[in-house]
Amino acid sequence: MAMEITNNYSSYAAQTMTESGATSGTKKKGTEKTQETAGNSKSKSTAEYANELAKLAPSVEFKVGNACSSARNGKSLTVNPKLLEKIQNDPEKEKDMKDMIKGVESMSKLAESMAKASGWTIVYQHSYIDENGKYHCRMQGRNDGMLKLSDKLREERKKNSEKLIEKTKEKAAEKEEELSETLEEKKEVKEDGSDGKIEEKSTPNKAEQLLNEKLAASKDGIIYLNDTDIRTIIEAAKEDNAGRANTKQQAGVGANLDLKV
Repeated sequence: MAMEITNNYSSYAAQTMTESGATSGTKKKGTEKTQETAGNSKSKSTAEYANELAKLAPSVEFKVGNACSSARNGKSLTVNPKLLEKIQNDPEKEKDMKDMIKGVESMSKLAESMAKASGWTIVYQHSYIDENGKYHCRMQGRNDGMLKLSDKLREERKKNSEKLIEKTKEKAAEKEEELSETLEEKKEVKEDGSDGKIEEKSTPNKAEQLLNEKLAASKDGIIYLNDTDIRTIIEAAKEDNAGRANTKQQAGVGANLDLKV
């Protein structure tokens, strides 16, 4: 896992000394040495913290910088250095940031999986989290299968893909409607202290549906994702993980059940 810091954290303004002679020179050297040590310490601290965050998204190159990568290949996530400074002293913002980085990892894996299943190749995928914690992403996919087809077949394949996406959206809408009806008929209520909380499941495959729609609307296979999009993917990933955990728990209960006659 590569991690790159593109900003210089050890630049400090030189302190002006009014004293003259050997004493003045000694003080100036001592001051500059102290400033250099402080700068190196800060840079090391930032690098260590960035390395810890990079572990949350191992499939992309983690960077610290002021803009999204402009490379036409590879996968990266660049985080603004000012945001790193903010979140180290704010546990709530830090949690939100870590969730977003995990969301980038989920999105990256999902996009790669969907691309392989449909004959596409992810040419590049570059994400950026700005100073205010807002997410931006630019990626491009290439339909390898379409490149080998004639213009007529390519147009037919495109129409079929659009129909498939429409069917996917219709099925998702049907499942959402069925789920709403089920929840109305039978709601599972969990008591949390004195407040009753209703557990509801949202439409499955929201993240996949989102990427499909973005791809269908893209020009030349270029897709842009914003802060709202990544949060949709984050929620979908959390729901998927929760569903797997519940399934595993239910399976464990069934396996350990002792029947007595």
